Amino acid sequence: MSVRYTYAGLGGLLLTLACGSKVEIGHGQGGDGGTETSTAGAGAGSDEEDGGQPSGGTAGQSGSGGSTIVGGPIPKDDGPQQEVGKVDLLLAIDNSLSMAEKQRLFADALPELVERLVNPRCVDDAGNVVSAPASPSAACPSGSRRELKPLRDLHIGAITSSLGSHGASGAGDVCTRAGDDDHAYLLPFVRNDVPSYDDQGYLKWDPDGLSNPPGESDAQQLADAVRVMVQSAGESGCGFESQLESVYRFLVDPEPYQTVTLDAAGSRSEKVGVDEELLRQRAAFLRPDSSVVVLMLTDENDCSIMDESYGWLISRSNGSGVPPMFRSTSQCQVDPNDTCCQSCGEIVEHAGCPAMQADAECLKGKTLPLEDDSLNLRCFEQKRRFGFDLLYPTARYVSGFGGGTVLDRSGALVQNPLFHSGGLTRDPSLFTFALVGGMPWQDVATTDSLSSETLQLLTPTQLESQKRWPLLIGNVASNVPPQDPFMRESIDERSGTNPLTGEDIVPGSSQDPSANSINGHEHETFATDLQYACTFDLPAPIECSSEAQAADVACDCYPDDLERNRPLCNPPGGGAPTTLQYKGKAYPALRELRVARELGRRTVLGSVCSRNTSDDARTDYGYRPIFSAIGERVAATLEKP
Repeated sequence: MSVRYTYAGLGGLLLTLACGSKVEIGHGQGGDGGTETSTAGAGAGSDEEDGGQPSGGTAGQSGSGGSTIVGGPIPKDDGPQQEVGKVDLLLAIDNSLSMAEKQRLFADALPELVERLVNPRCVDDAGNVVSAPASPSAACPSGSRRELKPLRDLHIGAITSSLGSHGASGAGDVCTRAGDDDHAYLLPFVRNDVPSYDDQGYLKWDPDGLSNPPGESDAQQLADAVRVMVQSAGESGCGFESQLESVYRFLVDPEPYQTVTLDAAGSRSEKVGVDEELLRQRAAFLRPDSSVVVLMLTDENDCSIMDESYGWLISRSNGSGVPPMFRSTSQCQVDPNDTCCQSCGEIVEHAGCPAMQADAECLKGKTLPLEDDSLNLRCFEQKRRFGFDLLYPTARYVSGFGGGTVLDRSGALVQNPLFHSGGLTRDPSLFTFALVGGMPWQDVATTDSLSSETLQLLTPTQLESQKRWPLLIGNVASNVPPQDPFMRESIDERSGTNPLTGEDIVPGSSQDPSANSINGHEHETFATDLQYACTFDLPAPIECSSEAQAADVACDCYPDDLERNRPLCNPPGGGAPTTLQYKGKAYPALRELRVARELGRRTVLGSVCSRNTSDDARTDYGYRPIFSAIGERVAATLEKP
């Protein structure tokens, strides 16, 4: 079977590029604009009214005017949990601006997860923790046992979210620097002075010295190396974060490209070559008989731009004679899923739709005014704003991470390399997707946690039974936004009440950064930013000095930012914003969450907005609650004593 990717709303689109050439883009439907469906086979069983995707078809069939197939049927997640004796842990780290403090909290907590695996706790017959042994060889107290066998074989690797410009290379185009593309390579291959095992790009826990050469046998040395690896990611990468695609590229893609270039006409991007170096790194890191854990750290929504055809337009400059992005028709503002939602740049309206030349929006001009086409927002609600969607559909990642077959470059369905290699098949239950992302911690915590110092996160089963998914993601297919207004992406100020805490969204006129406990208050975006899903106290304030600005240091409270009245910059007791940044922030991680829901019991969720960053003696400090929940999930995949 040969399948060509087609793109939402680009039917007969006539583009005038910077060079003056005109390109007619073939019509099709697809993308993540709200019409995709997916057979994820999630153990919890999603349904449309609850905010999930309909099940029962082929993963990735999408759109009303055509289809984009991104993978085959996904095995249902309702079989027994398999258990193995080794773990391959892949850290997927957002390395865009504002990530430094989050990476530090992440690096501080990660060794606790490693300790949990290599030196498991002692539990009684009811599963209650009795003690934390001093070493993996220490005996448990009478009447208790280890919750799992001490892990003796662990790989830890890390990649970033930066995948470059997707073919754009003009003056002013975005993410064209060498440092904007880490190729989904393991970090020691794209950073200096990062420790790795035998120059393979990952860390190896090998206390028995069974490998040749032997791996690390000192737990403290391993923890120190993990911290260095995480913080080497930095925060100067591409601002179009490809969180999901970078993981897919490293673990799943059967033919990862060598480069993405434009065709001879300079209109369509195309993949060239096969990245044999990435395949080598994958083969060294990923064992066919391991429990695989993807641990993603991010503070933004996924922006996995398509590398085929016209995805490069997202990275294209909108200055120096290059026109802004196209405007969308009026119907896109009502329902982006509607057949009549298309780009004003299209030559012919869709069948049964009003004439393009009479559309109220298109009469304003085919392209947006420059002030409405901020490069910072190119990945925000593309279908509604532009009339087309150039991001990979999330069904691609549900299939890739869920155990389904995937497409090779010719469009043929082939075995998924993540689950089939070396003549062995990995059971889908041995994959875990853990997301530390943009969501209020209140939305994924137990009700008791709202008024307790103990923060306990909900399991996938509890997320379903307590109907938390409609709060987090709404229903894209039905054009229903998240029930929690804090999870709605918006340039403008929002309104509404968090259903769990009863707290209202506070207008941007407030100067109280604690006006509500979730994001403080709204702020002025000037159509170049989005409102926050959540905020959190930084361990220590950051001075947004002129020297830092000259050095291009990430900071949200420079003098030019103060008119935005961000809650990050208001003093803790309230007052006008200053150049001291007191809080960090995150935006709704909607695409990552859609993938997470479809993976069912294989999912762990936690907020990147830590509840407690001041008292490290408490169990809710930093990302401890998240790593504890991850430990529970990973422990379920490992052999028991």
